[in-house]
Amino acid sequence: MSPLKPTNGVKRSASSTASPAPGKINEKRQKREEANVLTTPAAAAAVAASQDFGAHTSTHVSYAVDFLKAKRTPKSLQEILSHLTLHSLPKEQQIQFAYYLQKHSRIQFKQAKPKGDEPPWRTGTYEFRAKLPGVNTKETLLEYLQKKPDAACTSIKDIKDGWPDFEPAVDQLEREHRILVQRTKKDNQPKNVWLDDPSLHHAIDPQFQSMWFREKLPSADDMPRLLNQLGQKATSVPTNNANRNLKAAPKKKKARQSNKRLENEHMRGLLEQFEKR
Repeated sequence: MSPLKPTNGVKRSASSTASPAPGKINEKRQKREEANVLTTPAAAAAVAASQDFGAHTSTHVSYAVDFLKAKRTPKSLQEILSHLTLHSLPKEQQIQFAYYLQKHSRIQFKQAKPKGDEPPWRTGTYEFRAKLPGVNTKETLLEYLQKKPDAACTSIKDIKDGWPDFEPAVDQLEREHRILVQRTKKDNQPKNVWLDDPSLHHAIDPQFQSMWFREKLPSADDMPRLLNQLGQKATSVPTNNANRNLKAAPKKKKARQSNKRLENEHMRGLLEQFEKR
């Protein structure tokens, strides 16, 4: 009996019973493994480093800035390279990477003396440079606001850049009337801050407040009339009402000037008489 012809009479094709080729199994397995790779900054930087360092330099520097911002502490070049899995780069590329970090506007580099045979380019520490350097406590925030040369507001975004957990301190300073806080109407989140003076704050009797807000102000249309009854003049009323009734003098029409060129001198008199009509 043929292995392709069962006893029930139904025919099967050879392709339906054959097992898949080993090459297809390996291809599917490789796709599953690639899909399971974690998309973290370190993993993405490792992929970039495995291709071409020169083409992905800005990517490495950006991940280094994010790493320093998250740690909030000074890090050495070796710690940054290890986090980004770039420690196996050639010496020339590591020197180039250190140069870009030292020149970055959001990174503060502190030079240190080499220890032993350590090359100078591997020394020093790198730290994230916030938009408001050193503002990370209540005291430093008040000190920064006091030293401002103008009365412009300070954005909460700039404070948060170097002080992520600022909200409890800002709320406390607002309750103590040491800062003024502008909040959003939608979710009551802080937006801008100014320096405040607690000595200028005076408590108002709640009963007086309720009496004050019970008084209704006249509408904008009735305000000029009521002020006129009291002998006062509203700023919205024109200063001279008589000028509104004056009509502008009619403009005089200018006489037309003829620029015609006379070609027939014997008809000059007839043309002059026609223009006078």
